[in-house]
Amino acid sequence: MQAHMNETEPLPVVTIGRQVNISPEEEKTYLEVRFHVPADAERIHVAYQYDRADGKTVIDLGLRSPEQIVGWSGGARTEMFVGLETATPGYASGDIASGEWAVLLGAYKVPDEGTEVSVSIEIQLKHKRWIPGDLHAHTYYSDGKHGVGEVSRLCLDKGLAFLAMTDHNTFSQNRNTLVKTEELLLIPGVEMTNYKGHANLLGQLDALEDFRVYTVEQASEQLAKGREKGALAVLNHPFCPDCPWEFGFDVPFDAIEVWNGPWRELNETAVRWWQERLAEGRRIVAVGGSDFHGPHPWVQHGRPTAHVRSESLTAAGILEGIRRGNVVLTLDPDSTFIDFQINGACAGDQVLRNSERGTVLLEAVIRRAEGDQVSLWSDKGLERQWTAVNDELTLTCELPQDRLFYRMEARRDMGELGPQVMTCLTNPVYFIE
Repeated sequence: MQAHMNETEPLPVVTIGRQVNISPEEEKTYLEVRFHVPADAERIHVAYQYDRADGKTVIDLGLRSPEQIVGWSGGARTEMFVGLETATPGYASGDIASGEWAVLLGAYKVPDEGTEVSVSIEIQLKHKRWIPGDLHAHTYYSDGKHGVGEVSRLCLDKGLAFLAMTDHNTFSQNRNTLVKTEELLLIPGVEMTNYKGHANLLGQLDALEDFRVYTVEQASEQLAKGREKGALAVLNHPFCPDCPWEFGFDVPFDAIEVWNGPWRELNETAVRWWQERLAEGRRIVAVGGSDFHGPHPWVQHGRPTAHVRSESLTAAGILEGIRRGNVVLTLDPDSTFIDFQINGACAGDQVLRNSERGTVLLEAVIRRAEGDQVSLWSDKGLERQWTAVNDELTLTCELPQDRLFYRMEARRDMGELGPQVMTCLTNPVYFIE
């Protein structure tokens, strides 16, 4: 699974190709195709091929690091990868040391004429990009309908790279996050589910001490304890008619779930509330999640998708990106994406005001946007609007810098999903003196 990135950013990859001729005398031996891994590597992908048509040739596959063998798939796979916290089953993730690595080729069966094996190696280096995932979903560890394996496959099939495990009032599902040999990054979490509101605590195995809270003080205490353990606290679907957040917004938290599941009125209310708080000068990170429980025509993993800007596909990298506010929400993993910058700063970043100049430069590329109405917002309210008549909309303009922030959103008539459905929502770029 290749983590998604913005199309405007080059992918820093070292590509190595090797041709290996294996003679019949080398049958039942193990050959090494050695290669060098530079510092700051995040992912190694290996693919190989040879002529299997006659069934007389069988070449097995494995991988070793400078310290040890990190995996073996025999003849079962034609490709594999290892990353910092994800890997092809049968291979171990972990720190990718610089130095000499080797693709292992097991010459199990070699025909009399020998065989030629093509080996392709790609080494991806750490770099900032937008990584897509789902920050709110359930499994059968609480009231979900699917096991962790099923949920992981559903997410991978949608093109997601990470999933937060947020079952209700339990941390038992987080044991799955300790097994870092799967293709989907699983982030430990729990949804504190109370009769007066729900909140996610993300990033720690057992961040929640007790969900039985009745007062603002008790809710604050539990959220504070989770944050002290290192968890990221998110107030979920605060204006849901069935389970709103009733403890107020002076409790300790890191983000607000303004987009829960399919776009509907509870999300409209949340975005309006968020915009008002931003205009007052509060800096609140907006996130979203599917709240998936089981098969449903409209509730799906990655609806919405949280694209988090991080230099690595790791739980720590994703959570740090959320804390910074480097988050863009989209209707689906492959729907409208707004890549916008103010003086080179991305969503969640800060821009220093220039006392010698009264304007800043907005540069934006909105992809998969045909039919969208794209809006620019600030603390003054709605600033400008554009209509995307083609799949890609490119914007460049000067804007006043006497604002607290700028943010962008896109909407579209989605037929059965409804009119004026949000297709993309960015966090703000903020101004500082």
